[in-house]
Amino acid sequence: LTDLPGELLELILCCDVLGAADIGRVSCTCRRLREACQPRGKVWRERFRLRWPSLLKYYSHAEGVSWLEEYKARHSAGLEAQRIVGSFSKRFFSEHVPCDGFSDIETLGCPSHFFEDELLCILNMEGR
Repeated sequence: LTDLPGELLELILCCDVLGAADIGRVSCTCRRLREACQPRGKVWRERFRLRWPSLLKYYSHAEGVSWLEEYKARHSAGLEAQRIVGSFSKRFFSEHVPCDGFSDIETLGCPSHFFEDELLCILNMEGR
């Protein structure tokens, strides 16, 4: 892999069969592959686009986005949203919802569009 031209290497790493964990593992193997998988580069942007295509509208092409950090933040927000939604039936089993019932959502600490996107994913899951 390290002998391939950079453009071809990027195309391989942007392949949709590779996951984020695969890219992380590849980037740990050597300097050449770590540079190909740089946080602000095409590979992590493509990972983000493949996983959450509807969120790209919140980013302009001119800004220097760390796609790796955005991927991590969105993934963490998704896990937290799933945890919160999973706790709803226990907390809100009664008809009365306390005023501070949604305080954990308000203090989530991530962009609101990450949480909204995860809620839409949860609602659109098969079997829900």
